[in-house]
Amino acid sequence: MPEDAHSDALFELPLDRILVDTSLQPRVGGLDADHVRVLQECPDSWPPLVVVDDGSYRLADGFHRFAAAQNLGLGTIRVEVRELPSDGDLHTLAFTLNAAHGRPLTLTDRRTEACRLLQADGAISNLEVARRTALSPTTVAALREQLETAETIPATEQRVSRSGVAYTPPSPRQPGQLPAEHESLADRLFTAKERRDQRRLARYFERLAVALDDGEDFENWRGADDAAEACRAVLGDDEAAELAARLAVGARNVSDVAEEIGYRKVEA
Repeated sequence: MPEDAHSDALFELPLDRILVDTSLQPRVGGLDADHVRVLQECPDSWPPLVVVDDGSYRLADGFHRFAAAQNLGLGTIRVEVRELPSDGDLHTLAFTLNAAHGRPLTLTDRRTEACRLLQADGAISNLEVARRTALSPTTVAALREQLETAETIPATEQRVSRSGVAYTPPSPRQPGQLPAEHESLADRLFTAKERRDQRRLARYFERLAVALDDGEDFENWRGADDAAEACRAVLGDDEAAELAARLAVGARNVSDVAEEIGYRKVEA
């Protein structure tokens, strides 16, 4: 480290002293050549790169700026030095820094990071993964289910909250499975708060049913392909894909509720 530098300091560092580990680049598509060219037009406005002092100066944030500096033939570049995270997880640091500014991370980038977090620690909670990746908890739940089904990660009953507390989430019943006798609602005495929560939940499903009924008013909704085309046209492919994941999980949950209440499919 230069004589006048210390952790979290800003200083000029020769480009050839910066170690570029491409595995830390959180963008699945890699560098965007067009964005690099745009950056080359305004080098004086660049924020400093972030490098980690792990015995070298490992690049954590600023991959496009570094490439632009190389193309411009710069000898040095302004950097901020960070200490190595206590858990040694440079991937999470790189993702967090890149998500905070600059070009927005795509849905694919965020989903890839969510899968990496789940593969690194299967006990991490869906809410914590959602917080770190700016995805919805339902999307994370769908990704977890895909990884468990593919046996990429082991199924686990235990989760670890953001505060580090381990807990076991309630096991959902299988679709159509009725409550066991000891779970009968008639045998329970509810507090006032539980009653309020029950009323809110029941009213939510009533409102949801009304919203679903409204679908009959769309004359141009002749099939699933019409709705899919509308979603892609209005939301774009990335947001439509995220909506699809949320709808898939939500629809399954609603279907389970309908069967628990008493709906039975009529076999053709």
